[in-house]
Amino acid sequence: MLFALLLSLFVQAGVLPAQPSPAVRASESLEATIRIAFAKTGTMAGDAGPYAAFGPILVQMLTPEGPAEIRYTVSEDAMRAELVGRVGPLPRGTVVLQRVGETTMQVLNPEQKTWYAVSSEQTLGLLLGTPDIDIQPTGEHATIAGERADRFHFSETLHVPAPEGVSLPPDFPRDVQFTGELWSTTALAGDRYAAVLKTMQTFAAIPGIDALTAGGRFPLRMTLGSDLLGGYVLQTEVTSLRTTTTDRTKFMVPSDYQRVEPPFGKVARD
Repeated sequence: MLFALLLSLFVQAGVLPAQPSPAVRASESLEATIRIAFAKTGTMAGDAGPYAAFGPILVQMLTPEGPAEIRYTVSEDAMRAELVGRVGPLPRGTVVLQRVGETTMQVLNPEQKTWYAVSSEQTLGLLLGTPDIDIQPTGEHATIAGERADRFHFSETLHVPAPEGVSLPPDFPRDVQFTGELWSTTALAGDRYAAVLKTMQTFAAIPGIDALTAGGRFPLRMTLGSDLLGGYVLQTEVTSLRTTTTDRTKFMVPSDYQRVEPPFGKVARD
């Protein structure tokens, strides 16, 4: 979700009709609360590269109210994300639903009891394809959200296409470099959580996520830096993590919600 939010600011997502909901039943789920924040680096403004002025703008666009949290509930084939604080164009309280194998996400506004569908196949995170990535263990360990975590350093090169109908600035980089630090756990590895990880990967649309979560590793803390961030780093951390039983209605659009046009683009309907 994080790379997708970061890079999809440069494209306009298409939208598709929602898919039928499954039968109601309870299922074992993973609940995780993730905190998202930006922090300034020690880099002086003049040394932050050609995108120094873009960094503060991007920070304001992605976290307009400061650090935010996302509460994820993930079952074997479905995901629910609730925003505690604004993230990008999505207001506080927004709920996003997605099912594995479907090409749409449903975005709910509980306050207004409305929803709209957006395509999960049109984010730039997916259009970028497979990046060049290198990840190396450091041998360091820590306890995060009650789980043992191992520390890794990684670097990644994203090859940015020119999406049809979108004009990128002449000096916009065709290759975007990221470096970062990742703390992840194997506590959720194995067949029991394989579908859970797949669901979160589908929603995240993060280029290179397969490499970062190889062997069923679950990311608990990440710091991401790039010239594109202009003197800032993006920080995420899982602040709570537990397994629970969730009613399947949590992954469905409530029947009393009205479908509306999204705030961008047009809806393709049957």
